Amino acid sequence: MGQKENDVVIRDLDKIYGNLLKEDTVALKGINLSIKKGEFVSIIGPSGCGKSTLLKIIGGLEKLSAGTIEYSDPENRLGFVFQDSVLLPWKNVRENAEFPLVIQKKQTKENEEKLDALLDLAGLKEFSSALPRELSGGMKSRVSIVRALSYDAPLLLMDEPFGALDALTRDHLNIELLKIWSKTNKTIIFVTHSIEEAVFLSDRVIVMATRPGRIREIVPIDLTRPRDEDSRNDSKFGEYCRYLREIIG
Repeated sequence: MGQKENDVVIRDLDKIYGNLLKEDTVALKGINLSIKKGEFVSIIGPSGCGKSTLLKIIGGLEKLSAGTIEYSDPENRLGFVFQDSVLLPWKNVRENAEFPLVIQKKQTKENEEKLDALLDLAGLKEFSSALPRELSGGMKSRVSIVRALSYDAPLLLMDEPFGALDALTRDHLNIELLKIWSKTNKTIIFVTHSIEEAVFLSDRVIVMATRPGRIREIVPIDLTRPRDEDSRNDSKFGEYCRYLREIIG
């Protein structure tokens, strides 16, 4: 099997914030990173290291100060999932998930069928008519993931999407996310504070350092896929977690 094509290539990326006193804050410095198509990559590091800033720059929500980002998709299509699910309270589950298709006027029969398949895959089909106030936090997170995938963007950016959930719900959604990822073949860049979550989900873990924000190390995760609860009991899982803590700590 040949080597996979890169989906995102970042070269010499810097992000600098200025203020009224003309004092610059270097948020990110010298970021070089290539992410392959279909890869699941997590970004971890201490608070203030620029994890979310980097994700927002990749997603076009913030401008870089120097460097370049290249995308394999000529239209730069991507989905973004935030920690807050940001669902429209007056729309039901299906209407929230469908919203990007409505905005982009892409409500084709094919896209509607794909959306129904995604809702089914995420375990939301029977809740299609429910309003956000009737959903648990975990279900809201699932809706936001389906919404981000609804228009079939090849790249999915996730900024601590399960950070506000309890540990059991979070572990369950990690498994559900991997099922969706394996079925859809998307490239995922996932920001998290949880070392265990990063190891469980990822092909590679990007460890960042702060002052300025930079890549300290990239750690490949060689755990058998598909992953399930037994994966957390693998001795290698514990070894990866300990190693990453040493790097960050």
